[in-house]
Amino acid sequence: MQIEKFERLPLHFIDTNVIVEALTDTKLGTICSDYLNRVGYKYRGILPLSVLGEFFLITFRDIEETSIRELGFRFIERFIERNKIGFSSLKYESLEIIDKIKGIDARIDDTDAIHLANCIQDKGNTFVTFDEKFFRSIKLEKEFSIRIIHPRNL
Repeated sequence: MQIEKFERLPLHFIDTNVIVEALTDTKLGTICSDYLNRVGYKYRGILPLSVLGEFFLITFRDIEETSIRELGFRFIERFIERNKIGFSSLKYESLEIIDKIKGIDARIDDTDAIHLANCIQDKGNTFVTFDEKFFRSIKLEKEFSIRIIHPRNL
């Protein structure tokens, strides 16, 4: 794919829950996996460093069996390389975005607000998650001119 064509693809910031669920053998896991397989071809994917940190926390905290942990690490490594995933970190001057997010919807916890703020800061088109609290907050989409989408709708 040509660089110019790739750079015109919609910019998707991917939430941790989409990656973790893609590793499960569930209907939602299949939906997430199918979506992740299209990233790099139909969408440009970005992983905020906060999402990677949360993924590693979940992997180390919740998975005791070493071989399963290694499978998760190989999955994320292959996904990043194969799908041309970019990275982003929240800038200090963007911390006010977190306050604004939480002011609009207090149900959103700090970690999720950081992930979303990273998307807003870097002018992402779309924040991909299946976290229900985001879908009941149309105000966030309007305020920041972004789309918050469940992977099944992509």
